[in-house]
Amino acid sequence: MRRPPKTTLLAAIIVIGLCSAAVVMTGLLVATARQSQTRLASPLLLYPVSQQTPGACPTGTQGVTGPEPSCYQVTEGIVIRKVGGIGLRPLRDGSQGISILLTGADRKAFADLTRAQQGKQIIVVVGGRVVTAPWVETPITGGEVLITGRFSRADAERLVHEITGARGDSTGT
Repeated sequence: MRRPPKTTLLAAIIVIGLCSAAVVMTGLLVATARQSQTRLASPLLLYPVSQQTPGACPTGTQGVTGPEPSCYQVTEGIVIRKVGGIGLRPLRDGSQGISILLTGADRKAFADLTRAQQGKQIIVVVGGRVVTAPWVETPITGGEVLITGRFSRADAERLVHEITGARGDSTGT
């Protein structure tokens, strides 16, 4: 009996490997498509800051007044209404952050926003108030928004509740 040539065996191994990879990728795509999403009670608004000035925004100004108080002149941003997950994350300084996992088009829009704002500031607005105004050091392409602001655990839980309408960090990350 004649043995098949080495090239035939190599081709068979490659075909089997490609089929296996296709099965794995299909499984990942199905799992991602089924990923549960949390609808936010209060949309998360992310705006690029074009200018920041001390004090409240004068009447008639296209801006958002922050808690410092500061007037943030902003350009068109993104609105996030659904997320893959949201919860508290302990930070190195002992405070709490809020981790928000983005999905689909929001993930891409956030990556595009942070690319465009590298070295510049954005504001995060929830329920009509600025909750943080970070500077974007590098583009954030992994799909996670981490809201920080030296929040106590109680303050972070209140913010999660404000965003989701749910209690505390029950959705976890």
